[in-house]
Amino acid sequence: NDHNALFYNPAGLKRLKKGEMNFFLKAAADPDIKDLLDDIEKAGDSASESQAYLDLINSKRDKHFALRAPSLGFIWARPDWAVAFIPADVSADISFQSGGPPLVDVRAYVDTTLAYGMAWDITKTSGHLSVGTTAKLINRAFVDKSLSSADLVVDDDILGKDDAKEGLTLDFDVGFLWSWDRPTSGFWKYFEPTAGLVVRNVLDYGYLTNLELVADGDFGDPEDLQRRIDIGGAVKLPDWSIWKTTLTAEVKDILHDNWTFKKGYHIGAEFLWEMNSWWSGGWRVGLNQGHFTAGFTGQLWAFKMDLATYTNEIGTRSHSNESRLYMLTASMDF
Repeated sequence: NDHNALFYNPAGLKRLKKGEMNFFLKAAADPDIKDLLDDIEKAGDSASESQAYLDLINSKRDKHFALRAPSLGFIWARPDWAVAFIPADVSADISFQSGGPPLVDVRAYVDTTLAYGMAWDITKTSGHLSVGTTAKLINRAFVDKSLSSADLVVDDDILGKDDAKEGLTLDFDVGFLWSWDRPTSGFWKYFEPTAGLVVRNVLDYGYLTNLELVADGDFGDPEDLQRRIDIGGAVKLPDWSIWKTTLTAEVKDILHDNWTFKKGYHIGAEFLWEMNSWWSGGWRVGLNQGHFTAGFTGQLWAFKMDLATYTNEIGTRSHSNESRLYMLTASMDF
């Protein structure tokens, strides 16, 4: 029910009660990544670089580190439509192999996104059904490398432009959102259930061209966006004092190559509070991919801050292994 509907479920744009203009700065990181970067720098300054890098890789066996660099973005949403521009959304994953030769796998993405979404009501009888679509123009640069200690010695720029695959693609999402007509009497008059379905990257046909905005040459296409399906539902509980409570459940990324039910399901609860029109916030708690997740939102006039901790499940089907990140988003919301 806010500007995030553009990327989460565009049908929700029809439910906006007023327009929003949001300028945000967002970043997320594994808390141990700073120590890793310090260790890499120390190994590079060592008299015996190759051995130092080898010792470093062996000491981090089966470890995973993630980083989402600070990214600026803008979303302007009105009831029925929204537009967004995110100049550079940079994320990186660093994994140290648990077996075999001592190697470190590095995967990084740089996405530039321009998006426009619209939504319509299909019916308001026997429930409120809305549909929406978000068209996305995405330029993606992608690096996927496996590095040995010798590679680290000779390659100072492990994420260089000459390693990036880049491509420009155009795709769209389609979303549906349904709300049940709340009865005027009986048990269900106190609740407001909704359900949603989203098909992401409907075309999923690959990339149109390489603009070489990031890559220094044409080294092939990046990893595909992949068509995915998300389904979910929510139940709003009766308001109490300053609190508005919502229970939610969803299964995301169905059809993705690495999808499993454990990696796809999320459940949670949201507790929003509002002291007055200029001071509000909320607390959230739940399970994400089988691991604990939590968040906080606080808004004072136009300034808004979101804090969250969540995980990415990076293990195999038989071995669970979590990568926990902490995210901060600061925004001006008008």
